[in-house]
Amino acid sequence: MSMTNIIDFEKYITKQSITEIRVEEIRDKDLNYKPYWYIYCVLKNGKRIEISQSKTKPQCYKQLVIYK
Repeated sequence: MSMTNIIDFEKYITKQSITEIRVEEIRDKDLNYKPYWYIYCVLKNGKRIEISQSKTKPQCYKQLVIYK
């Protein structure tokens, strides 16, 4: 599994706020329970936008930037 689509975030940020980005581990019985990760974001209106699926566990981190 690889990147399934490319998201134009500017298009969504100007019209709808992204309220969260989620990474879910999926273990599919049809794939002998081998895990893959489903990555998507949720807009303010509740719509989910798929970002990608990955066979390797994504590295997630939080970065805080303060502009003065």
